[in-house]
Amino acid sequence: MGIYSPSHYSETNLGDGLKRVSFRGSEHPQTGDLCLLRCAEASLENGCSYFQVVDSESGNVHEPISSPYPFHRHYLAEDRFFHDFPVVTKTIRMLKDQPDEDFAYDAHEVRRAMRRKYELD
Repeated sequence: MGIYSPSHYSETNLGDGLKRVSFRGSEHPQTGDLCLLRCAEASLENGCSYFQVVDSESGNVHEPISSPYPFHRHYLAEDRFFHDFPVVTKTIRMLKDQPDEDFAYDAHEVRRAMRRKYELD
């Protein structure tokens, strides 16, 4: 499954162990889960075993599509049609060690659980 193509996700390094990860999918619960999976994998790629979500946003992106006029295939409809894609963005703080007081996700556990849930192994 090519879930990490540029059409599905993007990420931005914000410095000091912070990263913003965005994931665009087809359904809201799945999109949020796959964003969380990417957060875990990005943390592990940076040598960190834990991460904290310091900001989270979700919403939809509407992209116009052209559609042929229903009665004649050579004319385009005057009204635009749109695809509606859910988007989840999380800003994370990547951590090498589990913090003593604040909640942090275990990146190994999140990766294992999400990859199993969506049969990505």
